[in-house]
Amino acid sequence: MAQTCPEVVPADYQPFFTASVAASAALIGLLFVSISIAPERVFGAKAESGRQAQALSSFTALTNVFFISFASLIPKIPIGPVVAVVAIPAILQTLGVLLLLPQWRADHTVRRGLFLFLISFGIYGFEISVGIQLWLGSSNGGAMTALLELLLGAYAIGLGRAWELLGARRLGWTGWIGLISDAFRRARQTKPGQQEPPSAKT
Repeated sequence: MAQTCPEVVPADYQPFFTASVAASAALIGLLFVSISIAPERVFGAKAESGRQAQALSSFTALTNVFFISFASLIPKIPIGPVVAVVAIPAILQTLGVLLLLPQWRADHTVRRGLFLFLISFGIYGFEISVGIQLWLGSSNGGAMTALLELLLGAYAIGLGRAWELLGARRLGWTGWIGLISDAFRRARQTKPGQQEPPSAKT
């Protein structure tokens, strides 16, 4: 009976990882530059909790992709152990975002913060699962394809959070969730029979 062995990266997947290394390295560099312009907004004593969460989420996602992609280029290295090990600090850093929960309550951004936390936690959790499958010698291409899809999801998290960190307006489905949440909060704060102040007429 043939003995299973940890799977190395097939040649068909190498172009993706090669491009991913260059892309993630460039994005991490741009993230550092954007933060260095005004570091007090992210790391200062009066920094907003939202900006801290955005910076941490973006950095975690991009470095996760970078190390997995970079390690995959090492000849004959089993990719499964790499994925499982790299995903562990990503999960721990994501859990660290929960320390900002009291500030989320003060900023009325609890729903949005927890929603993005669950997405990130899910991606890194599935990475560990896929890494274990590859570690045990999964012979089908499904696990490797799933890994690429998870890396794309990490890219989406990293880019989206970096976009918000730059001060851009929230767009897409996460933006709609934030807008709906803000609308419900304003409705609760408005007393019965009281109308919001009308906007100034031009």
